[in-house]
Amino acid sequence: MRWSVLAATLLLSVVFAVTHAEAQFRYLCFGDSITLGNYDDDYDPDLGYPGRLEFGSRLNCPAANCEVINKGKSGEKTPGGLTRIDNVLNNFPSHVLLLMEGTNDIFVEYDKDYPPWSFETMVFNLEEMARKAEDRGTDAVHASIIWFHPGGTHGTSKDGEVEDLRDAMAGAASANGRYFVDIWKVLCPTGLDVHGHTQAQCFNQHYADAPPDDRGHPVGSGYDMMADEFFNVITSVPVPGAPSTVSPKDTINTATPTFRWNRESPVRATWYRLQVEDSVGTVLDIWLKAADYCGGSSCSASSLVTLANGSHRWRVRGRNPKGTGNWSSYRWFTVSVSAAIFQDGFESGNTSAWASSLP
Repeated sequence: MRWSVLAATLLLSVVFAVTHAEAQFRYLCFGDSITLGNYDDDYDPDLGYPGRLEFGSRLNCPAANCEVINKGKSGEKTPGGLTRIDNVLNNFPSHVLLLMEGTNDIFVEYDKDYPPWSFETMVFNLEEMARKAEDRGTDAVHASIIWFHPGGTHGTSKDGEVEDLRDAMAGAASANGRYFVDIWKVLCPTGLDVHGHTQAQCFNQHYADAPPDDRGHPVGSGYDMMADEFFNVITSVPVPGAPSTVSPKDTINTATPTFRWNRESPVRATWYRLQVEDSVGTVLDIWLKAADYCGGSSCSASSLVTLANGSHRWRVRGRNPKGTGNWSSYRWFTVSVSAAIFQDGFESGNTSAWASSLP
């Protein structure tokens, strides 16, 4: 469990919960020109896979309930993405980040803005982008990049790097409890693609071949294949069911309780929203990443808030890239802490139990 960044995570999570309407589920697509979708002279943001996810009805959610934001940037490498992503995340708070970048790192070896760097640096940049999203209460979804057309200006000499990046992102997703979209496996892999085409046939049908493109971008049918794979992964697991609260309950003698709940069955949530109320209103409303606070079928989160004496109630709900689940039932409890405990602590010089807010 990750406690060292708890204060920052709480603050950002509260901001997310307050500023973004939960009724509208938002997907933020972040990457380079392959995300942006400009594979020829006529720029159209709907050409990329993000527009196909939203307007092609793949996600099966009307505009009132679902939004797909396209924040691809042509020519970007991962150092630029790592610099840019904070501003994008701040301006477009989202439930899910679909992250696919690295093509320009591999195929454009040097430019005046970014000199050569190591493969490890590229992987680090991508993982940092995902972490920045998660620190804001957002699901991060890694994706592999596409094969490069052998007729392009860079040839096929970088196929090994493309495959290595795919393996690295798959490993990062697995290690951090993230979803992984394997475009490398779907769009013109070696052997036959999902439509039974050889790699050469796939390149000819699904990649751009007109100047000035160097055959690095898909055409519409290629983007359809990409969008389908994103859709398949996002919808592979249903929206979570309602979890069940365990404790605190009844009367407790601590102002900083540990909240425990049982996960939904089967387990599907990647995030949980924890909400605590007293007689005046909400005193805690945050998103917690399941991988940091849960083990097996249960979750535990402590020292999240200091509560006043009196009656409180709390509840929790799950979320994953498909959507947000139902709330658990409320569980009531009463905080009853003797003033003498605080007095003794003060007189002894130990004021740690006095903390009324996180720094």
